[in-house]
Amino acid sequence: MRPALARKAASPRDALGRMPILLGSGAEVLDELARGAEFVRLSSSASVFERGSPPTGLFFVCNGAVRLMVSGPEGKDKVVELFEPGGMFGEIGVFTGECYRTWTQAVGAVVLVHVPRERVLAAVAMDNSLSNRMLVAVCARIQRLIDAIGSTVGGPAAVRVASYLLEQLERGARGDGCIVLPAPKKTIASLLNLTPETLSRVLRNLVEEGVLTVSGRRIRVRNRAQLARLLTHDEAALPLRAHPG
Repeated sequence: MRPALARKAASPRDALGRMPILLGSGAEVLDELARGAEFVRLSSSASVFERGSPPTGLFFVCNGAVRLMVSGPEGKDKVVELFEPGGMFGEIGVFTGECYRTWTQAVGAVVLVHVPRERVLAAVAMDNSLSNRMLVAVCARIQRLIDAIGSTVGGPAAVRVASYLLEQLERGARGDGCIVLPAPKKTIASLLNLTPETLSRVLRNLVEEGVLTVSGRRIRVRNRAQLARLLTHDEAALPLRAHPG
């Protein structure tokens, strides 16, 4: 499980100093970011920002998770990304100045740090290495979204689920094979372009085959190699009765 970074954070500056992307920044840069920064506490499903609203600044996730939403086919809302503790979002609006084309909602109770746009721009101008790290972070997000499109558009449901679980294992850096989903299964299903029923069926099949154990949001990968073989679209890897969508 990823850490709750707001725990014992006495101030927004304290919380900012714990953010992975800011660990290499000096005191002067952190002081600049902290000017006008504030904690934002939201209840489940509360909006962080709405589509069409002007950008106000950069958000860092301390506790909980935030889902990035778009309007999908037939006007259905779709989750395209989840921001977890240590993550940041809102940078596109910060650097372009354009109104948001997506919207965001809290997943459960959420604690964020909001840094005003002008403070972010000033800090980036002060610290070239921070600018480079943010560029790398944005590029990494774009690559993840490209990978997600490749695995979720038209691909078998079992492949989408396997890819997501393996990514969570890598990001969690845990050796015991345990994952705690950052959001309810309904939200994860939307992220993977699946129905909740299909996600439940795939997980159930993986449990029956001895690949996973599932208890609520807690998942333990018992056979990582067998899960990884699904990414090759090897139909012999598991007798899963799963199909697209």
